[in-house]
Amino acid sequence: MKINAKLKHSRRERGSLTKREILSVSLEILQEEGVASLSMRHIAKKLKCSVASPYKHFESQEDIIRHLILEGERRLTADLKNAQDLSKDVYGQLASIAQAYWNFSNQNKELHRLMFNAVSGKLYRKTFPSLPTSYRVFLETIREGIVSGEIKFSRKDYPAIARTMWSWMYGLIVLEMNEILRKKRNDSDPIQEGIDLFTILMKQGKIE
Repeated sequence: MKINAKLKHSRRERGSLTKREILSVSLEILQEEGVASLSMRHIAKKLKCSVASPYKHFESQEDIIRHLILEGERRLTADLKNAQDLSKDVYGQLASIAQAYWNFSNQNKELHRLMFNAVSGKLYRKTFPSLPTSYRVFLETIREGIVSGEIKFSRKDYPAIARTMWSWMYGLIVLEMNEILRKKRNDSDPIQEGIDLFTILMKQGKIE
């Protein structure tokens, strides 16, 4: 029993940790315990290494958070691109993209919260000084819909349409995460309800 206990608490050899291992454990802590538990000490404890070991790959806790934001953005972008490929029709694409974003946020609640909460939101903007890749997928889908004539608005309107729809999706997600969203009935789909409304407006176009 003493031997097992010693092995259980033995530390990793210096230099044996990889960057991917640290990020994987950090993501696990984030998803299971929340961002408040994402300290260097807790990460080191999970990895059975010294507190100093993660600093070989990351300058600080903020640096780890920045890499987690990058990982979240990579996953979200991949999900949205896959959703975009499910349809050739712009309205089908927008519906699939909205549903994929909703699913991502529900399956990765703490990661999504880390990416877009008030504190790390500033770090998110520093990480992506230009347009994030996930938003770019959405923006380009709307632009292509206007170019093809499926969306009855002019090209100058596509940024405003994208911002409005993205804000609507994010608002629904925040309401759902905080258990504020009230559905009309158990089988109602707030994402599809919104898409149906936006579809009507975009097919109608701007009223002169």
